[in-house]
Amino acid sequence: MLGAISAFLAIILVLALRNAAKVALIPVYAVRDIHHGRYARGLFLLSCTGLAAWAIWSMSHTGRVRATPVTAMVYTG
Repeated sequence: MLGAISAFLAIILVLALRNAAKVALIPVYAVRDIHHGRYARGLFLLSCTGLAAWAIWSMSHTGRVRATPVTAMVYTG
């Protein structure tokens, strides 16, 4: 039973790494497509890459949390 679970998790890990490699190569595919004259697809892939990079950056660089006013903390309703 443990061997079957380990094999399943190994397969899932390999698939996840394969998908991560594909995602990392999207800008390369976009530049290749633009170079070969497939401008719409290349620009679409570049825009998707930019949007993903912006989403990751904005999630990891959140702004400072504002301090809660003392009256809001003391008030219990």
